[in-house]
Amino acid sequence: MIITIVILLWALFMARAVIAEYKYYQAVKMFEPEIWQALGQPKFLMIPIMFVSGDGLNHLKGATDKRVCRLAIKHRQAGNLFIFYVVFVLLASIVFFKFS
Repeated sequence: MIITIVILLWALFMARAVIAEYKYYQAVKMFEPEIWQALGQPKFLMIPIMFVSGDGLNHLKGATDKRVCRLAIKHRQAGNLFIFYVVFVLLASIVFFKFS
């Protein structure tokens, strides 16, 4: 039962992060075409790589559209929440198995 809840929460946080990431990419593509051009108009699997590269981050920091900035914050929050959850589950599992 507990494992099912852990996996469901993991899937929920992962889906939230993926949706936030997709909306962020689409917002940059639609509302900041200059930045999208500067990134080289990445396709499908290259999009996440371009958004985390050093050069790509420099371009993204220049975003001025409020929608893009808002989605960037949501994207960062969703990613941080997912990472926090994974680390929490790993640490809780280590403690549980150490003392059981």
